[in-house]
Parts: sequence; structure tokens; C-alpha cells
Amino acid sequence: MDALVGDYLAGMSVKALAERYGIHRATVFSHLRRRNVPSRRPRLGIDEKAEAVRLTRAGVSMRAIGRRMGVDRKAVRAALVEAGLIVDEASDDS
Repeated sequence: MDALVGDYLAGMSVKALAERYGIHRATVFSHLRRRNVPSRRPRLGIDEKAEAVRLTRAGVSMRAIGRRMGVDRKAVRAALVEAGLIVDEASDDS
């Protein structure tokens, strides 16, 4: 467990940790939660955001973009909201 936490804190992805230790991703999250390790959500850099916008305009789904860039759909969605391509319904109070 110490090695798993250390690898995570060193920047290793949850997917890579699951593969390295031969466990499910959910188990990785459980171990990290039990150790009170703060989660980090992968985000897209400036160039990746521009690529996500380009791919979205080309008709590629958020899930497919996320897979291609190694992040989840939520990270892609956040980049598209920031770019103004989609409306963030959570902040829409009208």
C-alpha cells in the first residue's frame, strides 16, 4: 500500500497503478481514500484544450477525446465549457 500511495503521489495514473499492482481501478481509489490521499483530477493543458475543441467540432465524442488524451470525459467537458462550446448547466441560474 505504501508503494501504491508513493507512486500515485509521484504522478502515476490510477490506470497505470491498477495495471502495475494487478488490481481494479476502484480498488486503487479505495486504498487512496483509506490513506486520506487527496485525489487529483487530470486536466487538459492549453494545447490539449485546443485539440479537444477541434475534435469536438469534427464530431468526436467527449468520451473518445478523453480516451485519446488519457483523461476522463469530465475533464474534456470542463475544457469545452471553458471554451464556450457547451453551457455549464450547473452555473445556469435562469
